[in-house]
Amino acid sequence: MLIIIIAFTSGTVAKCPSDTFNPGAWSGQSWLDTSTSQKSSNSSAADTNNETAAEEPKTASDEDEYIDSTFITAEELVEMLESETKTLVAYVSISPPQGSSYIEDSINLSSDRFFQKDDSGNEILKSVSRMAGALGDAGITEEDGVVIYGDCFSCGDSTFVLWMMKYLGHQNVRILQGPATGLSTASTMTTKPVAIYLADPAPELLADYDSIAAGEFVVVDARTSDQFEIDHIDGAVNIDFNTLIEGDWIKDDSALAEIFVDLEGDSPIVVYSDNFREASIAWYALQHLGYDARIYRDY
Repeated sequence: MLIIIIAFTSGTVAKCPSDTFNPGAWSGQSWLDTSTSQKSSNSSAADTNNETAAEEPKTASDEDEYIDSTFITAEELVEMLESETKTLVAYVSISPPQGSSYIEDSINLSSDRFFQKDDSGNEILKSVSRMAGALGDAGITEEDGVVIYGDCFSCGDSTFVLWMMKYLGHQNVRILQGPATGLSTASTMTTKPVAIYLADPAPELLADYDSIAAGEFVVVDARTSDQFEIDHIDGAVNIDFNTLIEGDWIKDDSALAEIFVDLEGDSPIVVYSDNFREASIAWYALQHLGYDARIYRDY
């Protein structure tokens, strides 16, 4: 069945032990389950995708073997829904779409299902087991194919849920590119029976304090320039996530390549912000061009 990051004084990096990750305050809390932290990293496999010279960032056209399979067009989705393959579509925005018009048979997978509040009222990412439980509650298993969409691309719900599912090890998940033109709609969402989701986390999609301090990554601050000027990690490159968006999607490859031109093409990249969803937009644009990107979890 196919069912479709930081507020430091400049020059410092903070390390805080804990069991949660805070995308709002980025207090440095560690949110991975103990069992997850003991898993070995497979980051070397992702590193092999970065063979571009430093002065010329890699785009999808630079490598025949590189294909971005993380998005699907409305036309392709229409064909898929009309085929014999059963497709599950998930709505991930927090608020209802304009006119309360959902793609027909959409399930509810709101991005806020994967966050919780800390004692200060800030959003923090749930543990791996609880995120997997939220997917299972929505009727999704790790073997299902999923197409996700939302009502506000710049809000980062779609890119965050994509990152989250990829981090949990989900293989077949894509974002609907642009509006749902030509797709049948409904005024309500549907539900599926609760399932069991077995996560197999991909630790290479996260970076921790030690790897940042060791200088293993090119660091990208995805906040606004005003925020960046107040404080940032020493050596970070400021790329405002807003500059990566055009309309309801990321900019075209040539425009993104110009924005990323100063990044070292052969080095892995880590993205941070004070908002996980916004950081995920920069992460998505980077991986779309073939960069080996992840998000910093200890800010």
